[in-house]
Amino acid sequence: MKLTKTSVAKIEPQAGKQLLIWDTDLRGFGIRVSPGGAKTYIMQRRIGRTTRRVTIGRADDISAEAARRRALSLAAQFSEGIDPVAEERKLRARTRTLKEAFEEYKRAPKKKGTGKGAPKKAGTLRDIDKAMLRFSDWLNKPVSEITGRMVKDRHAKLAEASAAQANLAMRYLRAALNHVIADCDDGDEPVLKSNPVDRLNRLNQWAEVKRADRYLPEDRVAEWIGAVQTSLAGIRCDNESRDALLFILLTGARIGEVLGNAKDGYMPLRWADVDLKKNVVTFRQTKNGTDHELPLSSQLVELLTERKKIADKEFVFGNRQGDVPADLRNALRRIEAETGLHITAHDLRRTFATTASRIDISAYKLKRLTNHTSGGDVTAGYVQVTTDDLRDAMQRISDYLLSPARTGDVVHLSEARA
Repeated sequence: MKLTKTSVAKIEPQAGKQLLIWDTDLRGFGIRVSPGGAKTYIMQRRIGRTTRRVTIGRADDISAEAARRRALSLAAQFSEGIDPVAEERKLRARTRTLKEAFEEYKRAPKKKGTGKGAPKKAGTLRDIDKAMLRFSDWLNKPVSEITGRMVKDRHAKLAEASAAQANLAMRYLRAALNHVIADCDDGDEPVLKSNPVDRLNRLNQWAEVKRADRYLPEDRVAEWIGAVQTSLAGIRCDNESRDALLFILLTGARIGEVLGNAKDGYMPLRWADVDLKKNVVTFRQTKNGTDHELPLSSQLVELLTERKKIADKEFVFGNRQGDVPADLRNALRRIEAETGLHITAHDLRRTFATTASRIDISAYKLKRLTNHTSGGDVTAGYVQVTTDDLRDAMQRISDYLLSPARTGDVVHLSEARA
C-alpha cells in the first residue's frame, strides 16, 4: 500500500507475527509492525552484495510524510553507492567521547592473563573509575581530539602529586584508547591511527616508581611478634587482629584473602576452607583468579586450633559475634607505637617471601607459595609444584621466623588468648 497517515493508522498487528508492509511508490520504503502493535518506518536497499535496512523512526514520533522524505534522502545515498549504515557507524565512532570509551573498556572482558575472557573484577573497575577522575575535563571530548601533547602535559602535572598514580591513570587511558582502536570493523578507517599515550614511550616520560621493599628486619622479628601478642588488648577484635597478623606473616597471604574485601566481593577466610586433619588451607578466588592451596606448618596448626576455640563458626578470624576486623590498621599502629617499626600487612607478605629466599627455597616453589603467575617463564609451565611439595618449605619458613636463635625462646602462637 502507499504509506500515508491514514493507511498506516489502519494497519492492525498480527499476534505472534511481525509484519513488513512496503510502500507502492518508493522502492524499499516500508513499515515494520510488531505483534504488540509498535509501528516503525524503515528503508531497505541493496548496496553491493549487502542488504541494508535502516530504521527511520517510530510512527508515533514521525509522520508518514517526514518518514518518506527521510527515505528519499537514504535512497539517494544508496544510489550513489553510499552505505548509510556504515556512515552512521563511522559518525558514531568519530564522535565517541572519552567517557564512552572508558565505559566500553570497563564492560569489555579481560584480554590477557589468568581469567582471560572473564569480566573485569570489582577492584579493577574501581581503579578505572579513579583514573577517569584524572581526566574529568576530557570525558566529554571525542577521543579523536585527545592529542599526544595533551597526554604529555597531563602526565607531567599528575606526576607532581604522585608518580605512581600518574602512571596508573595513563595506563588505563592507553587501555581504553587501545580498545577503541581494536573495536573497528574490517575495511573501516580507524578512529585513532595511533594511541596518543604512546608519546610517553617516545619521550621516555613514564615516571620512575620505586617498588616497595620494606619488610621486617630479621633481627627484630621477635620484638615485633612480642608486640603483636601483648600490645593489642582493648582494640576492637583484638584477638582476631593478633591472630590474623601472625597468620599473614607465616603464610604470606594477602590481607583480602584473610579478612575479605567487601568492595571487591571477597569473603573472609572460612573454616570450611581450613582442613586441620590434612593441615591445608585454601584461599578462594584470589587476585589472579585461582584458588590457592597451602600446607600448614605445625605452628600454624597450633594457632588455628586455638583460634577455633574462641572464633566464629563461619569465619576463621571472626569473634563469637561474627565480627571480622575490617582492616588491621589500628593493630599495626599500636605495634608501631610499641616497636617503632612501620609495617603494613603487605610488608608481612614481603617478609614471608624474603625469608623463603633467604633459606634457599627454589624460585618455582616461592612462586607457588606466594601464588604469583609465571608470566613469560616457559620453564615454569613444565615445573609442577604440588601442595605436598611445599610442606617442607612452609615448615622451614615458620621455624626460621620463630627460631629461638632469633627470638631467644620458642614462640608459642597460642599465648595471650582470652
